[in-house]
Amino acid sequence: MAATLVNSEPSQVRMFRFGPFEVDLQQRALYNRGIRVGLQHKPFRILELLLCKRGHLVTREELARYLWPDLHVSFDRGLNTAVNVLRRALGDSPMNCRYIETRSGLGYRFIAHVEEVAPFRNTAPGSAPVAHPARVVTEAQQDYLKGRFFCGKVTAEDLRKSVALFESAIKQDLRHALAYAGLARVHCLFALLGMSPPAVARARVENYATAALRIDPSLAEAHAAAASLSMLFDWDWAAAERGYLAALELDEGCAEARQSYAALLCATNRMRDALSEIRQAQELDPLSTAISAGAAWTFYLARDYRAAVEQSWKTLVLEPRFAPAQYTLGLACEQLGMYEEAITEFENAEACSDSHPLAVAALAHAQAVSGNRGEALRGVRQLEDMSSHRYVSPYWMAVVHCGLAAREPALDSIEKAIERRDVWSIWMNVEPRFDLLRSDPRFFRALRRVGREA
Repeated sequence: MAATLVNSEPSQVRMFRFGPFEVDLQQRALYNRGIRVGLQHKPFRILELLLCKRGHLVTREELARYLWPDLHVSFDRGLNTAVNVLRRALGDSPMNCRYIETRSGLGYRFIAHVEEVAPFRNTAPGSAPVAHPARVVTEAQQDYLKGRFFCGKVTAEDLRKSVALFESAIKQDLRHALAYAGLARVHCLFALLGMSPPAVARARVENYATAALRIDPSLAEAHAAAASLSMLFDWDWAAAERGYLAALELDEGCAEARQSYAALLCATNRMRDALSEIRQAQELDPLSTAISAGAAWTFYLARDYRAAVEQSWKTLVLEPRFAPAQYTLGLACEQLGMYEEAITEFENAEACSDSHPLAVAALAHAQAVSGNRGEALRGVRQLEDMSSHRYVSPYWMAVVHCGLAAREPALDSIEKAIERRDVWSIWMNVEPRFDLLRSDPRFFRALRRVGREA
């Protein structure tokens, strides 16, 4: 006879969620961030029983009766194999367990926070049947996955689509922690792209990151979102690092957390570690144009300009009109003295980003250092005109002034960026275009206000 379940029969709860995983008992399917993970029948049955008896020890004998109810043979080898297969599917380890704890010689216990996505049946006499919400949950997950897709495209239009899709997922499933974490990530990108002023973006990131953590404290993406709040807006480097490391401890396969942690390591001038993290992020998600362009940005800040050129081209193979890759290609070419190529790439980035001020500033800087002062001043006027109807980061203005060798206006813009707690301020310590300012006491004081020292 099969083992009796403490919490419920498997058929009563249709879906569980823990960390980045969802388990659909009806379909006998395991998903990692919406992508189905291949798992054989017996390892899945073990996961099913452990989830339904989560927090309780499930003995090896119980598991054997559950898997082989009609057989009276030695099961040790088959059980060990099935548990190991399950652990590999979850990225878990018996020595550093996040999900399945081994009690030596006794059995196993599921230790992670688990959310029941579907409710139990109401079996009380005379009670009305409870409608099963599997269709709603599926639609919520589909909207979440679409939101992730558009978020990765990193254009203003696509990010707005991403927000609508994440909000739709939450409307259908109020406890969709991944969707809240997704919204936090989008609003970080809003700040980086100047689509929201820093104070507005910060409030939204804090709100969504807090909600994600409250719903699921074991979710890596939630910890990464909170860490990004600390890094981009609060300039609390220690808290940010703790948050990213906590995220990676929960899910070492979270590419977004690795990419963001690489950004922190860059900002704090730990380039070797930053390159290691961004490479791991690429291995985890080799088709992500955002991560690929992030790797090019990391090479640029590490001053490996030829590697930045190569990585930018690799990104453009994935998406030829991807403005962030055109931007990093232009940056690297400029530092290599390839001004004509740099100007061409910045013009491409401007065309593919609907004249984004980041691209306008980069183009103006390249025009200035290549001797086209008139074109650079035209870029300054263009940015000033833009600032009348949208947020334009003072950091970008400082970049242009540095190209024009205008120290005082550049420092004025940097101080304005710090006053506004502009998210781009975190890069000041490592930005090559600010080398002109490094010996100036005002620049050193600015770095100290951001929590960095030259």
